[in-house]
Amino acid sequence: ESFTLLDIMENDTPHAEFEFLSACHTAVGDEEMRNGIIHLAAGLQFPGFKTVIGTLWVVDDAVEKHVVEAFHEKMFENLEDGHGRAK
Repeated sequence: ESFTLLDIMENDTPHAEFEFLSACHTAVGDEEMRNGIIHLAAGLQFPGFKTVIGTLWVVDDAVEKHVVEAFHEKMFENLEDGHGRAK
């Protein structure tokens, strides 16, 4: 069963903190659609995600793997035994 961006936007996720979208063009709207101004990354903020990271361009899978790994290493480098806070 498929769902739309509107389905995501109408979902209530009050405890959602962070979403990292590593697929291509997740922060670009569809110019052919009436709501092209709203892209997936922006749409995830409606149900409650406080921080969303998306991409504006095509990203090679091998490169994206390195970007995601480096991002997570940097984001969580100050965590102590799982009890610290991410930057």
